[in-house]
Amino acid sequence: MDSKYTVSARKFRPGSFSEIVGQEHIVRTLTNAISKNRIAHAYLFSGTRGVGKTTSARVLAKALNCKKGPTTEPCLECDNCKEITDGISMDVLEIDGASNRGIDNIRELRENARFSPTKSKYKIYIIDEVHQISKDAFNALLKTLEEPPPHVVFIFATTELAKVPDTILSRCQNFEFRSIATKDIATQLRMIAGHEGIEATDGAITLLARRARGSMRDAQSLFDQTAAYGGGSVSEDDVKLILGVADRTLLGNIISAVIEHDRVALLDLSEKASFTGSDPALFLDDLAEMTRDIMVAKISLERLPDYSEDEKQKLIKWGKSLSFDEIQRMFNVLLETSERMKLFGQPALCLEMGLLKLAEKRDVVKIDDLLDKVDQAQAVIEKSSPDVVAEHISRPPIKNRMVDENVAPAPLEISQAVTGGAVVEPGNIPEALKAASRPPVPGILENASIEVKGDAVVITVVDRFSLETLEVRDTKNSLEEIVKKVVGGPARIVVLLREPKDAPADVKKNGKNDGTVKKQIMDLPIIQKALDIFDGEVAHIKVFKEG
Repeated sequence: MDSKYTVSARKFRPGSFSEIVGQEHIVRTLTNAISKNRIAHAYLFSGTRGVGKTTSARVLAKALNCKKGPTTEPCLECDNCKEITDGISMDVLEIDGASNRGIDNIRELRENARFSPTKSKYKIYIIDEVHQISKDAFNALLKTLEEPPPHVVFIFATTELAKVPDTILSRCQNFEFRSIATKDIATQLRMIAGHEGIEATDGAITLLARRARGSMRDAQSLFDQTAAYGGGSVSEDDVKLILGVADRTLLGNIISAVIEHDRVALLDLSEKASFTGSDPALFLDDLAEMTRDIMVAKISLERLPDYSEDEKQKLIKWGKSLSFDEIQRMFNVLLETSERMKLFGQPALCLEMGLLKLAEKRDVVKIDDLLDKVDQAQAVIEKSSPDVVAEHISRPPIKNRMVDENVAPAPLEISQAVTGGAVVEPGNIPEALKAASRPPVPGILENASIEVKGDAVVITVVDRFSLETLEVRDTKNSLEEIVKKVVGGPARIVVLLREPKDAPADVKKNGKNDGTVKKQIMDLPIIQKALDIFDGEVAHIKVFKEG
């Protein structure tokens, strides 16, 4: 038995430009630069993890320091190439930016950079995660980047390009590495499986490639893990079990149940997802991705290369059963569920409730259709009715109004002012507000009471969080603009908090004295809202003593 095992990510690490996968734009630029002898003194490689930044830096170092170089095809056989591959070259120094981030480390680097390479053409510094270097250290490095020694080449790598100072960026050639396509990752995994004598099904390879989400290193690590579990074979069932990957058949059944509004089936499918061990958050991500793919299938089927023909036909079928607005609503519900899942301690419960919400029967009404209906109604009124000038009715201030703590506050009466001649259909406004608002507003409005009273739209919410959210100036202005478009005239949004009927009585029991009780009554949101709407004031509060 071979005692020296090497993981796939290291064993099959590209050693030349021709072996680099999914970064053709970078390979072409670098090879052309070497061929034309246009080698820069500093390069910056940026991109997500596992896409080949450090690997490409090593390949570039081999191309520059190969005994046959500079060359676009390093021999991989000379001492220089072998030492770079093994990480022991004295002229190619790999530095971790996280552990060498101080100004003293950079000063030492600057001092060493002045000396010529020992046996190669270039002294090359590869600094990984360069964004973690401190600000002072970056400043110390600037001088060397401005006037570098002719024998020095810097290659920086980072996963967070935004954290690299502009002064550094302007002195480097920046190469942005892309996420690797799923099909390219799958091809590489098949090559590894064949080389290692591992039996891997196409379904398993595809699942691993998708789960890697563009990272070749992640895909290779997952492949090693599942191969170890399967004892030398990789099956689709093993991948689903180990990684908690959602079964596409299960996802498809959920989509079908949503289209048919079958809540009973959704409860069963949600329970099945939990029973199979799928991570609720990952399951939700997979469902959101499939929802997105349904939308894409309605637009351009060619943009879904990772699906089999049978899967594509299912996407087309679902797309015909759903409108664009319905698909967008499904996606928004999944996003809201994902956010709630992060805040709530029972993700499986959030998943179940989110799936049930997807099955709600709702007639999606477009804002444009509502506006057209309002315009048509207004045109009819203008033809059949003379112009009427609305009179402003002033309401005198509220005087000598007594708040009895034993009686629940009466519902607010809002002025029945003329709305500028537009016909207001109360049933249209709630749908318009929910359809045109951004999360979390639609979710709040789902549980709120929405009434049209004169020139005001009264939204009564059930909790203080919802009240504070809708009272934010930008949110409230946005809602008023939506209502204005629907009714064709100015409108106000009034947000109320639904109070329990015995609120004043509770205040009475908890208060220590008359002054405290009166203050607590005045602080009630419904009292404050009434004063704001009617521009009034409370002249007298009578507190009844117990007994």
